[in-house]
Amino acid sequence: MNSLFSSILAGFLAGLFDIFFYIGNVKIFSYISYHILGINSIILGIILHLIASIVIFAIIITILNIVKIEVGSAISALILGIMIGSSVLALFSLPIHLLVFPISLDITYVLSHVFYGILGYLIYYSLIKNSKN
Repeated sequence: MNSLFSSILAGFLAGLFDIFFYIGNVKIFSYISYHILGINSIILGIILHLIASIVIFAIIITILNIVKIEVGSAISALILGIMIGSSVLALFSLPIHLLVFPISLDITYVLSHVFYGILGYLIYYSLIKNSKN
């Protein structure tokens, strides 16, 4: 399985998992949809969220491959996943959500991004490791 397909699949699954953090407040996806497309739709907001998750994760994996960062164990994949989630939060989500469409920030918001990175990279690591065997 090639790296691009693995990164797309991992980004999609991590983004899908990320949605579960917002089960108590799915209106946030309608808010995102309204600010991007002008349409109040939870489903459309979820689709936009998944597209962003895939694109961001594919870019991250591309950057990691260019600079030749590779992990040798699940523990190092976990640590890199934490770093990825934190980076997505700090470099992408916070600036976009605070400047373009302000939302309230809470611990759920922070944890969802960290777990997005952890789960996404662990999935990616598993796919790449299994394809080498």
